[in-house]
Amino acid sequence: MGISKINTEDEFLLKEDKKISVALMSTFVILTAQYLILIFLNLFGSNMASRIQLLSKGIVGLVFVYAIPAVLRRNTVKFIFVYFTLTIVIMFHYLIFENNRPYITDMLFPIYTMSLPCFIYALSIRDFSVFKSIMKKAGNVVFIIGFIVAVFVFTGRISFEGYSMAFSNYMLLPAIVFIDDLLDKYSFKMLILFILTLIIILSVGSRGTILCLVVFAILKFFKRGGKRSYLRLIGNVCFIGSALLLLIFSDKIIMYLYSFIGGFGINSRTLRLFLSKDLYLSGRDRIYDKVLSEISEHLLFGIGIGGDRYILNGAYSHNIFIEIIANFGIFIGGIIIILIFICIIKALLQKNSLNYSIIAIWLCIGFVHFMVSNSYIVDMRFWIFLGVLLNIEWINPKMKGEGL
Repeated sequence: MGISKINTEDEFLLKEDKKISVALMSTFVILTAQYLILIFLNLFGSNMASRIQLLSKGIVGLVFVYAIPAVLRRNTVKFIFVYFTLTIVIMFHYLIFENNRPYITDMLFPIYTMSLPCFIYALSIRDFSVFKSIMKKAGNVVFIIGFIVAVFVFTGRISFEGYSMAFSNYMLLPAIVFIDDLLDKYSFKMLILFILTLIIILSVGSRGTILCLVVFAILKFFKRGGKRSYLRLIGNVCFIGSALLLLIFSDKIIMYLYSFIGGFGINSRTLRLFLSKDLYLSGRDRIYDKVLSEISEHLLFGIGIGGDRYILNGAYSHNIFIEIIANFGIFIGGIIIILIFICIIKALLQKNSLNYSIIAIWLCIGFVHFMVSNSYIVDMRFWIFLGVLLNIEWINPKMKGEGL
């Protein structure tokens, strides 16, 4: 009877973890599907696009509502505390920084409906093996949708000019999922899938995504633990050898890819910039200079939440460290950055291989990219990363072990 009760409880907790994990990963799947519909029907910038985007948000919202009972059963106090604390912070900034008010108002919806829910839901996960399983399934679905987009682009069914940072960010999930499996098993299937995803990203994506993949590959390759075997040793040698060959012949490889992709009428911005001898920052240097100049005049308290939007006429800092210092000043902002780094280092030094893998994945999806783009305040990826990081380090210490 006792064993049956324990099994029933375990099954119930497992179902709750699945609900929470599905809610978190549904955003990636639905947004990628939304992108396919918009680009296939050429609706970007139209009134219909706004309706489809609203419908997508509604579907994501329903999935989150479906999982909220499980979250509240685990984290009711944290749920209330997080919303209450951030509301106080936002009210303070709204009252003190008058010029920022229109931008703070614009950020309220994504903060309260996406950023904070993603943070709290990530805090509520108890079984990270369930979370990783759902991540892999979501990555596979995103890849299929992304592959369909790529086929349409390469065959000329969809006219595509320039590049899409949003699509590149969506494809980062399957790319990391595939390289994670590849470095665990050295699977030929995963290698092919990763190469296909990489070609898609190089064709229509951004350089920041490539940076995330490089960082993840390094973190994954040098992870602690792992079984020792001749097969793994051979795989490691092949991986290092391939990486060296890619580095040595990088110019020729990039030139070949650029010519190959160009044959389909695609002018890859990423490959073109890689071929350039000059470092192209896409205007980020001017953005950094302007925000840093303003921060230097308000070192103690910063320029407030939304302050970078005000001085950049609606744009954002494109760097998480600059944005945090701008939001909270040199002292509070500096403490926040130091605490984040301490948590990251501690998480990467632990012996639990599953937790290490989860942290490495979300470090690259939800943090690395923010060093060169996006705004951490309104991007769900950062808040999932932060929730997972704090969950593993503080909330769920029983998950720490010798590895799986």
